[in-house]
Amino acid sequence: MSHAAPLVAGLDPRAVDAIARALAARTPLGLVHDRLPADERAALAARLAAATVPADTAAVVFTSGSTGRPKGVVLAHAAAAAAVAASARHLGARADDRWLLALPPAHVSGLGVILRSVAAGTPPLVAAGGDRASVAAALAGDEVTLASLVPTQLAALLDDPGWRPPPRLRAVLVGGAAAAPALVARARARGVPVLTTYGMSETCGQVATCPPGATPPPGAVGRPLPGVTVAAGTRAAPATIVVRTAAAFTGYLDEPRPDPDAVVTTDLGFLEDGWLFVVGRRDDVIITGGEKVHPAAVEAALLAVPGVAAAGVVAVADPRWGQRVAAAIVPGPGFARAALDAAVAALAPHARPRVIALVDALPRGPTGKLDREAVRALLGPRTATAVSACGE
Repeated sequence: MSHAAPLVAGLDPRAVDAIARALAARTPLGLVHDRLPADERAALAARLAAATVPADTAAVVFTSGSTGRPKGVVLAHAAAAAAVAASARHLGARADDRWLLALPPAHVSGLGVILRSVAAGTPPLVAAGGDRASVAAALAGDEVTLASLVPTQLAALLDDPGWRPPPRLRAVLVGGAAAAPALVARARARGVPVLTTYGMSETCGQVATCPPGATPPPGAVGRPLPGVTVAAGTRAAPATIVVRTAAAFTGYLDEPRPDPDAVVTTDLGFLEDGWLFVVGRRDDVIITGGEKVHPAAVEAALLAVPGVAAAGVVAVADPRWGQRVAAAIVPGPGFARAALDAAVAALAPHARPRVIALVDALPRGPTGKLDREAVRALLGPRTATAVSACGE
């Protein structure tokens, strides 16, 4: 057993080099996001110092903590190698491949790019900052063949009508948060080789990804990677997604692992014809008047409305129904309130947002995931003043 040395890592070549050298030396690292407040960075460093990890640990990555205390996910070298191999088999591997690193290396999405690059012997091209300008500049040189982005980054690229993907770019994994079908359609119409993907820290990244060249059915995130077994529910009865893979994590830094034989996620989904569909998190389900509402399904309906740039759906307390559905909407070009109201009216009565607030932006975590607690806080004071209320 040993300790994982804390490394405050941002999107810069020095951090990437430090991670690559530690991996080569088999020195366990505890990766801490450089954009966390100083007190949070200190708290994570203290947890790393107080806990031991197995000697074969490659890295400890911390989850976002959006639903509570961040979990320290311990990843072994063997798990990392299995994740890299499964990804290469799924995406294919070419001698001239080079990854774009535009996601935080302290999170598994960014770490996964570094792991694949180290295995291939070609350092990633770093888009410092991860913003639209740095990502576009990194892609402009036509060196990159593979990229991993979150939906907000992809949307920012597409907002420039003159931007086009470089010819050598053969796959863009889009994950970290649900990608709206309209966004994926826009990207593919622009020639971006988008592959929707689903994964998590506990599986060292990818679990299911759209195969290159495939056309997924509407709403599907992808097919399980080679060697990965996924269990879930049916379209009529979504159930907890359970994953078995050689890329599974060793355990948590300072708390027990609930199931040593599988990764039991907090997500609900179903399998159909070999495709995985993710409908949302178990703890996000809204129960209003005894009926269950999956926020992700309502968000998908709202995002299908022309001019809706982003949507976040949460539960707010209601004395009559227990909870009611509320939505924060970011309007974009071409937004028309009448079209939004028509889409809401087309939903099942219990799924219709009873409060709709138009906002400038949705709060998100560092990997682009919607911060539902922050959305709820954003909507909280507005519900009393009825920004917009649909009929009961």
